[in-house]
Amino acid sequence: MIRTTYDPEADVFHATFGTEDAQYSGAEEAAPGVFVEFDTDGNAIGVEVLSVKLRLSGAYGSRAKAVAG
Repeated sequence: MIRTTYDPEADVFHATFGTEDAQYSGAEEAAPGVFVEFDTDGNAIGVEVLSVKLRLSGAYGSRAKAVAG
């Protein structure tokens, strides 16, 4: 079962698709602001996406380039 949450104040989307008893072991950034979470066996159990509003507006890439440049 997939469980999702969105925190509008933090502008963070989170999806969990591991089993309810999966034990979180850590996360890796798969793309800028996108984190894949893993359980103790190395299975992906969730995804967290930062700056959702910027991504949906198409401004995320522009902002990231401006900050880097």
